[in-house]
Amino acid sequence: MAHPSLTSRRALLTASLALLATPAFARSAKKEEKGKEGGAKVDPIITLQSMALPVIADGQLVNYVFLHMSITLNTGVPVTVFAGKEPMLRDAMVREAHAKPFTRPDSYVALDEARLKASVLRETNGLIGPGKIAKVTVLKQIPRHFMAPPTKAAAQTGAKPARPPEPPSNPNIIP
Repeated sequence: MAHPSLTSRRALLTASLALLATPAFARSAKKEEKGKEGGAKVDPIITLQSMALPVIADGQLVNYVFLHMSITLNTGVPVTVFAGKEPMLRDAMVREAHAKPFTRPDSYVALDEARLKASVLRETNGLIGPGKIAKVTVLKQIPRHFMAPPTKAAAQTGAKPARPPEPPSNPNIIP
């Protein structure tokens, strides 16, 4: 049998933990009720899958940049309005990036965010209807190869951009 003071300590500890936990649960329930009653609503955000777009200079592919983007819908627009549309958006973006690249004149490792956002907004409005997108956010740009930016001298002389380094060949592999 347990010692009487040990039992009272356990009872005191259990009671104090219950009292400490109760206000947190009460606050959580109040927040949920506030959201349901029409308090501050959060705009739905759709995080797109990573997308690789080319960096093309002087008609040559010099790099790829992997993009992480999100689309924020206007308040009241259900997230389901974009369901199944992401593959079409990705296809349109890759086609546009090859037709008219988003290449910045000062970098081979980043894309022109303003043009990119405008293009995503235009394509998304075409897919789900105008006025449903609040904003497009470029979360991260990750280049495949880290390359030096184009020089002014190379741009003026029309020199070709530096090619990314070729992966080392393994002489032990027989084709």
